[in-house]
Amino acid sequence: MKKVTRYSTLMVLSTVLFLALAVSVGWGYYQYNTLKEYKLESENQYKRALADLSVNADNLETDMAKAKVANSSAQKTMYLTHVWKNSDLAVKNLSILPADEVGLSNVSVFLNQVADFSKAVSRKVAGVEQLSTDEEKNFDTMHERVLEINRTIQALRNDVETQNLAFLDKEPGFLQKIGLAGNKTVPTVAEGNEKDNQSSPDKETKEQAEGPQTPTSVSSGLKQLDVSLQKYPPISYKGEMDTHYVEKPLGLPAGKVNESQAQAVAKDFLTIIGYPNAAPTVTGQSEGPMGGFMMTYQTTFLEVSKKGGVVTIFNDQRDTDERKLDISQAVKSAESYLVKLGWKLVVTSTEDLGSYIQIDAVPQTGGARLYPDKVRVMIATDNGKIIGLDTTPYYAFHHDREIKPVLTLDQAKSKLKKGLQIIENRMAVISKLGTDEAVCYEFRCKGFGEEYLVYINAKDGSEEKINRVIESPRGKLIQ
Repeated sequence: MKKVTRYSTLMVLSTVLFLALAVSVGWGYYQYNTLKEYKLESENQYKRALADLSVNADNLETDMAKAKVANSSAQKTMYLTHVWKNSDLAVKNLSILPADEVGLSNVSVFLNQVADFSKAVSRKVAGVEQLSTDEEKNFDTMHERVLEINRTIQALRNDVETQNLAFLDKEPGFLQKIGLAGNKTVPTVAEGNEKDNQSSPDKETKEQAEGPQTPTSVSSGLKQLDVSLQKYPPISYKGEMDTHYVEKPLGLPAGKVNESQAQAVAKDFLTIIGYPNAAPTVTGQSEGPMGGFMMTYQTTFLEVSKKGGVVTIFNDQRDTDERKLDISQAVKSAESYLVKLGWKLVVTSTEDLGSYIQIDAVPQTGGARLYPDKVRVMIATDNGKIIGLDTTPYYAFHHDREIKPVLTLDQAKSKLKKGLQIIENRMAVISKLGTDEAVCYEFRCKGFGEEYLVYINAKDGSEEKINRVIESPRGKLIQ
C-alpha cells in the first residue's frame, strides 16, 4: 500500500513539474515572440524615420541651393519657405531615430536654426527687402553644413539598405565587459574628448590621416555627425529657436559649482526619478553659456550646468518594453515627476512617439503662459518613468516679466477674423525673432472646419502669430 501511495505521489509530482515546465517554456516562448515583434516594430519605425529624414535632408539642401540662385522675390520666398518646412520635418524624424540626446543634439539645434533663420529672411524677402551681406554669409555657411549633414544621412540610409547596417550597436559581450576584447563601437563625445586629451601628437596625426571612423550603426553614425558639427564656430544669427547659443542665459541661478557639487546635484536628481544610491560618473565638460558637467550612470546621460548647478539635460537610453500607458496616463506621470523635481508648470502640448510620450510644459505668471520658458519631458509608455528632460529653454529665457496689456480683452477679440468661434482665451508671452518677445492674448478658435491658435499683441493689436492645431494619432500637433 505504501509503495502504491509513494508511486502515486511521485506520479503527481512528476505531472505537476511537467506542467510547470510546460507553462514556463510556453511563457518564455510567448515573451520571446513579443520581444521579437516589438524589436521588429521598432526597426520598421526607425527605417521609416530614416527614409523620411533622408528625403527631408535632400530636399532641404536642394532648396537652399536654389534659394541662393533665385533673384526674384517670389522664387526666393518660395524656396526659403520650403527650407524651413523641410528643416522642421527633419528635426521631427531625427527625434524618432536612436541616438544619445536626440532632439537635444547639435544636429537638431542647427536644423532648428536653419528653420528659424529661413523663416525670418523669407518674411523679409516677401516684403521686397534685400538680404544684408551678413545674412547672405550666414545662409551660405548654413548651406555648407547642411551639405555635410545630407551626405552623412544619405550614406547611412544606403548602408542600411545595401549592407544591412544595424540601427543600434550590439551590447558588449562578456569578454568586452571584462576588458579582454576590443570595443568596436564608436566612442561618445565625452569619451572621445577624454581620449583626445590623453593621446600623443603622433596618434592625433595618424587619426587625422585615417579620417572619420566607419559607423558601426545608425546610432553611432549620428553621434559622429553630432561630433563633426562641434568643430564649427556658432553662427552669429540668434533666432527664437536658438536656445543653445544664447549669449547670456537669463534663468540660471547665481554662483558656480565644481565637479563634486555637480555630481551631488546629479545624484539627488537620479534618486528622485527612481535611481536610489546612484553614483554618476563625470565623462566630460561642455562649453558655452549653458556649459556644464556631462555624466553617465547605467543607461542614463545627464548634464549639470557649471553656473547655478542645475540639471539641463537628462536622457535614459534603456530598452523599453511592451506599451502600457496612453497619453493621459503619461501626462499624469510627467506632472508628478515635475512636482517632485520642484517645478510648477502647466502642460501645453503632447506628442505620442510610440515608446515614449513627449510633453511640453511652461510656467505661468499672473495667469499668462510663458511659452519661451519651455521644459520638455519624455515619459516611457511601458512603465511611466521619465526617460528624458530638456530644461535648456527655461534656463536660457526665464526672467521676471511685466504682464501689462494695453488692449482690453474685447478690443483684442475685435482683431480676430470674422467667423472664428472662440473656444478659450488667456494671456501669453511668445517668442519673436531674435531675443524679442510679445505679450499677447491667446485665442483658441474654431473656423473653416479646423482649430487654430491666434495670438493678438496686447499692446498694439497686431496679429503676431497663427498656429493650426492638427488632431492626429500622435496627439494634437501644432503647425
